[in-house]
Amino acid sequence: MKNNYLLLILFLFQISLFSQKAVMTFKNEDVSRKTNKDAVILSNSLTHDLTILLVERKDVHAYLFNSDFELQSQFQTELIKSKYDEPLGFKLSNNKQHILFSNSKRKQFGVLTLNFETKNSTATELDFNFEDELFIEALPYKNKLYVLSSTKDQDILIREMTDNLDFKLVNTMKINHEDISLNERKNHSAFSLFGTSNSNIQKIDPRVPNSIEQTSHANKLYQYDNLTYLTFEMEEYGTLIYTLNLDDLSYQVKTYEYPKGKLDDLKRFNSYISPDYFYQIASSKDEMRFLINDLSGVLITDYFVKRDASISFKNTPIIQEGATAVPFVNRRELEESSKYLRKITSGDLGITVLKQDNHFYITLGGYKEVNNSGGGMMMTGGVSTVGPTHVMVMNPTFYSYNAYTSSKSTYFTSKLNSEFKHVKGKISENVFEKIKKFSSKFKYITAENVFFHNNQLYFGYFDLKKATYSLNAF
Repeated sequence: MKNNYLLLILFLFQISLFSQKAVMTFKNEDVSRKTNKDAVILSNSLTHDLTILLVERKDVHAYLFNSDFELQSQFQTELIKSKYDEPLGFKLSNNKQHILFSNSKRKQFGVLTLNFETKNSTATELDFNFEDELFIEALPYKNKLYVLSSTKDQDILIREMTDNLDFKLVNTMKINHEDISLNERKNHSAFSLFGTSNSNIQKIDPRVPNSIEQTSHANKLYQYDNLTYLTFEMEEYGTLIYTLNLDDLSYQVKTYEYPKGKLDDLKRFNSYISPDYFYQIASSKDEMRFLINDLSGVLITDYFVKRDASISFKNTPIIQEGATAVPFVNRRELEESSKYLRKITSGDLGITVLKQDNHFYITLGGYKEVNNSGGGMMMTGGVSTVGPTHVMVMNPTFYSYNAYTSSKSTYFTSKLNSEFKHVKGKISENVFEKIKKFSSKFKYITAENVFFHNNQLYFGYFDLKKATYSLNAF
């Protein structure tokens, strides 16, 4: 009887998985049934219109839907020149949609402009370069697009892309170099200005699950609606945080000192920030401290791990993902706290924070580059290892989805209540795990994308067998 009951539950679960209805489906029989595709999504935050670009090599099939997912216009066009292979962001003005692209070095820029009224597009190569500046990131907000870059003095310049497709300087964020000389900290400098042309800042989407691989970066950018946080870990000092308000382009600068060890000096440090709290992790081979503070720096709670004691506040086993000493085994559980401390301290520490069901799900661990089967190094920062193109540069949500499902790290997860007290019990399934289960049921899909539209998370995909693009809400 018990077995029959379990079989019934499994059967009903499978039915619910398959019966999840798409909020929108459209057909396109003009594209190849054998070629992988990409989908670029433009969400109008003011009118809640949705633009979907189905990209197959150079061909672009453009669709415009209103807030009720009713098709308003569609046309076919061509992508911008192939040297502009990384979409960075977009701005919407009147009936035109401008998508900013760059080359891989972020030195040359072009714009693909879509017009759904005239049903055509225009490709514009921009006569602009940042000269001695370093491009950091493009930030969309309320259909506008802001571009951040840094100078050699490590000031941050904020520009807005105009309707004339130029970059207008709107503010400069400065730090007090008498107090903090980042130029003297080349190993942990705010930006990769020393011998490299690419920014070393990892963009984080805090609305979704993130992997330790992402959050273990020393320098991160978070965007919470109108607030953008740039956080930099500085060796043996603390965390430097710029807070930019995109409503009025004002900013604040604050530093947080690193935690001190209870037993001895701590060796590794990192942090995570939200509009309400600042989280810190620090470790050595003998201990780990996890601190939760308010934004003024006042301590709310402090969790401690000691090498010869069990971890009382974990809800999952200690998981090691990636290469292990056993051939073909890529995941194992660790028993001793000492092994956990040794592994996370030998790499880069990371914290992930996910608020779900009125609880905080905190993952604490570390990430270390390892040799893969091909003998090369597995890199932590790029997006070229995931997907056929660089579409995810513009969509940190989709990047988080792919990184979360292929992370290499050592970690455990804790469940805390609204007062950050530990809550016993199993960890509930997160939205990325639900999407992964759903997508695994389809054999012939491409152009997968995970994105937010009108504060709702969606999973989109093109079914090569049916020649249909579908959108499901999660």
